Amino acid sequence: GFLWPDWDRPMAFVPVEGVEETDEEGKSRSNRDEAAKVLSVVNDLLAMGDLEPNDIGVISPYNGQVRELTRLFDMAGGREPGQPYAGLEIKSVDGYQGREKEVIVFSTVRANDRGEVGFLADYRRLNVAITRAKRGLILLGHPTTLRHDGTWRSYLDWVEEHQLFAWHVTHSS
Repeated sequence: GFLWPDWDRPMAFVPVEGVEETDEEGKSRSNRDEAAKVLSVVNDLLAMGDLEPNDIGVISPYNGQVRELTRLFDMAGGREPGQPYAGLEIKSVDGYQGREKEVIVFSTVRANDRGEVGFLADYRRLNVAITRAKRGLILLGHPTTLRHDGTWRSYLDWVEEHQLFAWHVTHSS
């Protein structure tokens, strides 16, 4: 199952050293390493036995990452009725307005040496992620890149202060 860093506070930030990629049109971004870690996190959540795939929402601000995650979950068994991930929702932040799930898994995508966070800098996107989770929130991202933005730096400082970095997940296969 998923090991929360603090069982009294079901939040976790999973640091991922991935690399962001831009799609052919140069419009959207994805991060394969982060997508693979999302699959691993969802599998850990489902292994606990008290959550169904439709209890989990996977969100990313980038449509490119939504496509990458969809491809990955389809390859891992599929999300159609009767398949292992039936009912699992994978959506963009903007497509998630007003919906709630037991657990939200948020893939931030951005990972670069320039410290560019793009429209992740819009704090409302972080707000959507944080306020849609009923029982647990797991964010995945590249802390070094995210710390270049004031809102994300504050959030990561809070995560660090409360020891919610899930390094054990980062280093698991």
